Amino acid sequence: MTTKLTITLDASVINAAQKYSAEKGIDLSTMVEEYLKNIIPKNRVVEKGASIMELKGILGKAPDDFDYREERYKYLMEKYK
Repeated sequence: MTTKLTITLDASVINAAQKYSAEKGIDLSTMVEEYLKNIIPKNRVVEKGASIMELKGILGKAPDDFDYREERYKYLMEKYK
């Protein structure tokens, strides 16, 4: 999901960034996004997983002999018969 962000920068920085992105053939938004991804610690970028972690344990503990891969295989085999 993308969200629009408005930032205020010095005009000379904007001009230089636009020129640089044009020379490299990269959209300025993409360039800024990639830069931010590189400076943010990896565990902070993956905020989507946080909502999954809230669900952890909601169904209770699986039996010790539960084979997730085997169950998934059976499910997919049945689904795509």
